[in-house]
Amino acid sequence: MKRRCIYVLVFLALTGYIVFITARIEPVKFKNLETEGNGATTPFELKSGDILVRPNWGWLPGSCEIQGGMKFGHVAIVTEGATGNTPEEALANATVVEALFYDQVTGKFQFNKKDQIRIRKAISSFGSRFKGDRYRLRMRLKEDQISDIRKFLVNQLGGGYNIFSQKRQYDSSVEKRRCFLLMKNDSWNCATLAWQTYFLIANVDIDANQGMTIFPNDIVASNTFDLPDGRILF
Repeated sequence: MKRRCIYVLVFLALTGYIVFITARIEPVKFKNLETEGNGATTPFELKSGDILVRPNWGWLPGSCEIQGGMKFGHVAIVTEGATGNTPEEALANATVVEALFYDQVTGKFQFNKKDQIRIRKAISSFGSRFKGDRYRLRMRLKEDQISDIRKFLVNQLGGGYNIFSQKRQYDSSVEKRRCFLLMKNDSWNCATLAWQTYFLIANVDIDANQGMTIFPNDIVASNTFDLPDGRILF
């Protein structure tokens, strides 16, 4: 009962905030995503720099509509890749960094700040219970970019979860580099952490609808991943 009450309060707070700042924004529909629908090929590979996404409810104001979205969705970035005969085998060996408030493994909310942005096995948040509603997103990255992605994410560990976290835009490459070096133990939600990482390091805006807020769906729908092997559903 206590857990349910906490979930309801978090839901109402987040929904109220979203409605307040995006009341005039209509959901953006993406019916023709360039997606490889059968991503569960053998072997299944995850690479460092890949993004894993569970889509959110499409009716949330300002969110793109993605089929199969549930609740608020989730986003994580692969920091150590893996290959397996099944997606679950690869997920069990791959490592991600993610910002979260609710732990899918323990079924508990994480109130300890150091547990809200952490590194762990990808299967913890993207296991078989989400089969068919998981996305693996991939862009072309250079080795130095992948290294910088790891460094930036490690610097955020223990920074804390913030559902009200906003995208931070910088115009010049000098500003981006400065922020990349100085941002440490900051607070994020799962989508803003992913967006900020790729904006600072790859100079790519992965928010499909350019809204004030960013949802997991907006990342899935980004045309950044409209390329061969760029977006798979598994």
